[in-house]
Amino acid sequence: MGVDDFRAETRRLLERMLEDAQQTNEREVLIERYTDELTMLYGRHAHSLLTEVIEDARTRLDARLSPDPIRQTIATVQTTVQDLWNALWGPGDIRR
Repeated sequence: MGVDDFRAETRRLLERMLEDAQQTNEREVLIERYTDELTMLYGRHAHSLLTEVIEDARTRLDARLSPDPIRQTIATVQTTVQDLWNALWGPGDIRR
């Protein structure tokens, strides 16, 4: 899951909300329902992103602690490339 997936799902949710808004006058109920749905959607995507980050960190740590110098070198190169990427585009841009 990436930023584009979150954006697409949020857009679909808002489109559904606008359709529902035309069919009901219960504004507060509608706002509460869609606030809950958006919160759950955000939570799912945040959890997925955090899981990816933790798995990546675990893989890099395993490589750095490995007795194999080739794996250690690869981990160092990956970290350097990620640092360069973050310096150019910022850590918030996670497009894949």
